[in-house]
Amino acid sequence: MTGQIVIIGASHAGISCAEQLRTLGFSGGITLVDRQSGAPIERPPLSKSYLGSVPEDDDKFLLRRPEWYEKFQVTMIDGIAVDRIDPVPHQIWLADGQSLNYDKLILATGAVPRTLPQADGLGNVHVLRSPDDAAALRRAMQTANTAVVIGGGYIGLEAAASFRKAGLNVHVVEAADRLLARVASPEMSAFFQDLHQRHGVMIHTGMTGTKIHQKDGLFTGITLDTGQQISAELLVVGIGVAPDRVLADAIGAATGNGILVDRHMRTTIDDVYAIGDVALVDGAALRIESVHNAQDTAARAAADITKTPLPDISVPWFWSEQYDMRLQSAGIVPAGKDGTHYAVRPSKREGGMSVWSYDDRRLVAVEAVYDPAAYMLGKKCLENHLSPPRSDITDPAFDLKTFATATPGMQQDGA
Repeated sequence: MTGQIVIIGASHAGISCAEQLRTLGFSGGITLVDRQSGAPIERPPLSKSYLGSVPEDDDKFLLRRPEWYEKFQVTMIDGIAVDRIDPVPHQIWLADGQSLNYDKLILATGAVPRTLPQADGLGNVHVLRSPDDAAALRRAMQTANTAVVIGGGYIGLEAAASFRKAGLNVHVVEAADRLLARVASPEMSAFFQDLHQRHGVMIHTGMTGTKIHQKDGLFTGITLDTGQQISAELLVVGIGVAPDRVLADAIGAATGNGILVDRHMRTTIDDVYAIGDVALVDGAALRIESVHNAQDTAARAAADITKTPLPDISVPWFWSEQYDMRLQSAGIVPAGKDGTHYAVRPSKREGGMSVWSYDDRRLVAVEAVYDPAAYMLGKKCLENHLSPPRSDITDPAFDLKTFATATPGMQQDGA
């Protein structure tokens, strides 16, 4: 298998796809193009351990060591954006004027952070998505006493935990009536609110009209809906991301809340694929933003290009680390959807629990804190399409291990 493959975007999806292509026998040229300067680094630590590290330790966050590029014969072009793609002659032009030809093109462009118009252009205002974002935020932390985080999702809460560990005063401001409202069960939202409050974070939910203050172009604080004024030297905006579909739109690929692809990760443009956070698989209700999904979609595109069997679509899984706590989650929590029910299972470990989410009687997600066994068994239930009755989940005496390891199809969905 020969030819030229160009991958735009060198984060988890792009790197994984290059590696999978070689593993599956592709012997042609592979070029990674990334607008971020420097060697790609892992994204999950950016809101966690990276913020508490020093620049001298940055190499430990590398996504791949330098020798990887030589071993897998991957050409890396970093610090240069793609200016234009012409899918007819299969050609790409970069911002510095050079051009690349391709036989297959893979868009792994990811997503870009949403911003607050009130805060655009102000100093001391940060988003957290790229290594450059994280490095700038790490520097800003050194001279700040108080930080405001707008957005109570996982990134915002992870950043808040990192700030508290560094000794900053922290306020988390969320427009919804609870933390993690779009991605977690109400019980898990309550767990995280309690966790952060015990660590001294001030939580403000239901704040839909927060006002941003500035002086001489620098962020200076906020006023909440309640009228409370908070002075701060640092603002992090963590209100979600939007798929980076600019290049796909420019070549006429079908897009929506992402670049539309089929199960092979093919776009509607011949010889162009999309993978990772930017890809929306045909028929899916939403895009999945996770390292696992990046690797999964990369493997499917590589398999299609090399004409090898497509891997099965696996159950999505996620994790979050805050303070000394690790959340493990499998499936998609249908937060706020009618017909959703939750069952809480106590853990054998002190302070631990798992929350099992059901769409009517069908198990759709499991979240666990201080309970890796429940997470693994819940994930197995999801993989085997097993739905333990909610009444059994809440019973500590219920033999979950026996149920989860039963032959698929032998168990019935339960109420």
